[in-house]
Amino acid sequence: MLARTAADLYWMGRYLERTEQTALLLRHQLSGLPDTPADELALGWRCIYRTLGQIAPDAPLSADEAEVFLVADAYTLAGTLIEDHTNPDSLISCWRMARENATQLRPQLPLDVWTTLNQGYLWLAECDFPGAWSAGPTGLVSEAIGRLRLLAGVVESSMARDDAWRFLELGRFVERLQHQTTLLSNWEKVGRRGAPGIQLQWADLLRVCAAYELYCRRHTMTVRGREAMNFMLRDPEAPRSLSFVVRSLEALLTGIDPLASRHPLAPPHRMVLRLAATLEAGAGAPLETDETGVETDRAEGELLKRLAADGAALHDLIISAYVAYPIAKGLPR
Repeated sequence: MLARTAADLYWMGRYLERTEQTALLLRHQLSGLPDTPADELALGWRCIYRTLGQIAPDAPLSADEAEVFLVADAYTLAGTLIEDHTNPDSLISCWRMARENATQLRPQLPLDVWTTLNQGYLWLAECDFPGAWSAGPTGLVSEAIGRLRLLAGVVESSMARDDAWRFLELGRFVERLQHQTTLLSNWEKVGRRGAPGIQLQWADLLRVCAAYELYCRRHTMTVRGREAMNFMLRDPEAPRSLSFVVRSLEALLTGIDPLASRHPLAPPHRMVLRLAATLEAGAGAPLETDETGVETDRAEGELLKRLAADGAALHDLIISAYVAYPIAKGLPR
């Protein structure tokens, strides 16, 4: 496989995953507009923007200020993350970038994959955002999520499990690793810094990650912060837990480059094993520790910092090994 093809597949997967993650955050935030306290909604907007690596709007200091802030700006804040072509993290920008990568891959992609992706982009590009907002703030992002999951199903059912599929999934899971690490860190930080009695709910985080029902089956209907954090870090079956993501990355890299998974390990494989070891090393902290204790917060914060740094390093190592490699070396056969 050509390095350019591998790069296009990898980035296509990253942009599609980024689009869905942003849409999931927006759907949760917008669904709370009618009945969530205004100051809690303001914290939610701050968490979304920080998770996306953008300058967060200042959260108001009082409930009265928050009410005015949200009435005036919820439409603008959502529009910036949906239809703003100048925002690189908006739904339309990420979908467009995925489509541009797919355009270069037409010979490599099944026709149904290209058609579904292209139709989804054209639908969003032609969508009347003010009209969709008037019909219901969550309708547009829910439709976007549905179209992205339809695309994921078409990929699952029509693509051969060859290197093209592996690089596409590799990009998706690297993006998920970085996003989930940032989301967990910001959810804890932003919620803890809210006004007394105002914080982001851990049950809502589980809902954003499509893990609430699974958590309730494994634990209880009462969501505790430490248990929820541990669940999203280490549950082996929740698709957006970091443990699930790291194991998926290990399997994909082994499929792409089987020899590199043996001694001596190639740098990307070594980094994935380091991520897995970091998750396991932090699993011994007792859950009975006070959820608001300083030591607990510091330990979790340091763990997430290490995971974030290693996730960024993993991306660089993948690019070095499979995209920007020396010409004489070539891709693994």
